[in-house]
This record gives sequence, structure tokens and C-alpha cells, in this order.
Amino acid sequence: MLAFLRRKSKALVVGPGGLGDQIWMSGAVRYIAQQHEETHLFCSHRTFATLQTLYRDSPSIKLLIVTQEASVLREWARSRYRIIYACAFTKDLYVRHVDMNALPEIFYDQMEIPRSVRHSHFVLPVVPESTMLYKLVGSQPYIFVHTMSSTNVTPLVSWDINTILTIDPNVSHYPLDHPWRKLSETFVDKAFFHYCDLIKHADELHLTNSSFYVLASQISPLDAKVKVCYEREHGTVIQRYTFS
Repeated sequence: MLAFLRRKSKALVVGPGGLGDQIWMSGAVRYIAQQHEETHLFCSHRTFATLQTLYRDSPSIKLLIVTQEASVLREWARSRYRIIYACAFTKDLYVRHVDMNALPEIFYDQMEIPRSVRHSHFVLPVVPESTMLYKLVGSQPYIFVHTMSSTNVTPLVSWDINTILTIDPNVSHYPLDHPWRKLSETFVDKAFFHYCDLIKHADELHLTNSSFYVLASQISPLDAKVKVCYEREHGTVIQRYTFS
């Protein structure tokens, strides 16, 4: 009886607003959605379009753009939802201490959802543009590097870009007269999920601790033999941030 009532109910999921955290939480959101008639997820204007793509196969997951202050939003949420799953911290709706060394598992612990759900319930969206973008590389090896996070530009390129194609979703690293300049520009500023196949099949991954690292950590298996995540402020390697 209790399970039946839960399936007829609406649940609210509240978490950190960044895109990377939303990707890490996606398995939990889908897990919750299996138990409720509708699952409402707070998000920002900045992440709305990307999350629409992520959940377009799950019509019971509804996105709610946050536009109010936390104090007003807290009262609004509690007056409308009986079931609230929260794992937010700092400036979000529910202020909870988070050990940054425990990410992303701490999100699942706070929602009392098994950690394994992060991978078992994650669904990578099928995006034809991702395949098309990857095909532009042809058979040549390449390195996928992400140097520009939401707060910093981190100089990560330490290899000779003249000997291996280097793809960065934010910028071309080649001079205007370089043979790979035009090709490298083709990969700049595409929609987030258009990079899935490029990430999956790269020979090496060098990523700052941002949304692109999180996406890579959710894709399995990865072809890359070298996979490194770097701290965005100083460019030091983050050993605890592993890949799938």
C-alpha cells in the first residue's frame, strides 16, 4: 500500500545548482522518479537546456527553474511537497556541510540512496550530433582537454600539439595558419552532450574538475589510457577523482 501511494505522489529533488553536480545526481533523480508519479527537480536557467536533453526520455521528471531567494523558496517548497530529497549545501535551499573530498558519494548518502545508483541508473542521452562530431576526427589519434571551467582558465597543455590533434571544447590551441586550426575550431562551443563520443574515444583525457570531468566519469568504458583530472585553480592532479 505504501509503495502504491508513493507512486501516486510528487517528489521534489533539491541539490547543488552546478551542471557537474546535476550530472552526478542524475542516477539518484531517475531512481527517485521510479517511485513517484512525478519528480520535480530544481535547476538554474544556465543548466535548464542541458538537463532537458538529459531527461527527455523521462516525462515524469519535471524541471523547475529557481528564481527566488533561498528563504522564500524554502517556505514555498515545504508548503507544496510532502516528499523532499535534499543534498544541497552552501547557498542552496538546504544548508548542509559537505566534505568536498567525499564528492559525489556524499550526495547519495544525504538522500539515503545507495551509492551504486549513481552508475546503475545513469542514462547517457542519445545525441546524433555527438556521433557526427566524432566522425570529423577520422582515424587520427587525439587528446581531449578541458582548460576553461566556470571560474578559471587552467593551462594544462604540456604536450606537443603539433604531433597529436588536441581538442578543447572552449578554444582552439592552434595558430591561425596551422593545418589543424580549422578542424580544432569545429569542436568549440558545441552543446554539452555533443562531446560524449569525443570524450569516450579520446586517446587521452586531461580535464579540470568541472562538468566535463563529471561527464567523463559517468561514461563507461572510456578508450583513453591516460585519464587525469586537475584542480582548476592551480592545475595540480586530483588523485581521488577517478574515472569509470
